[in-house]
Formats: sequence, C-alpha cells, structure tokens
Amino acid sequence: MADLRREHPPAALRARRGGRGEVSCVIRADTTLEACRLVRETPPGYGFGEAALRAARYFRFQPPTRGGVPLVGERVTFGVEFGPSPGSEAR
Repeated sequence: MADLRREHPPAALRARRGGRGEVSCVIRADTTLEACRLVRETPPGYGFGEAALRAARYFRFQPPTRGGVPLVGERVTFGVEFGPSPGSEAR
C-alpha cells in the first residue's frame, strides 16, 4: 500500500530497517478509527510506533454486531508491518 510506505519512519529508512507497531483503536460507525494508542513497537528506537499510529487512518474496520446491531465504540488491536527499505540486506 503506497500510503503506508509514506509513513515509514525516516530513521528506519536511513538504517534500512523494517519493524512493526501494534495499535489499539476505537471503531466508529463509519468504519474509521479513533482514539488510537500504541500497544508496542519493535524494534524500539526507530519510530515504528508513531508511524503505526499515523498509518491507522488508512485502515477500515466493520464494527462487530450483536443481534444485527453494530456495536460502535468497540476496540480493535492490530499490527502495522513496515518492511526494510529497498536495497537493504536481510540480517
């Protein structure tokens, strides 16, 4: 996804590192997310957590339902993977 590549942390790009940020967000009725918070990032120190929080705006989730009624305001936790930059060596 091209938009996610834009969110790759600059320090990680310079170091040719990939990583992951895990976020937890509230699902809105329109399938967008709000009130996102960082759960964890790996490896630390490259900005993958903040990048995952910024990237959350690109994701859409259907709210869960009970009896056919959407349960707006439920939380979802998911990971955002950032691959190593092009030309980097596997380590």
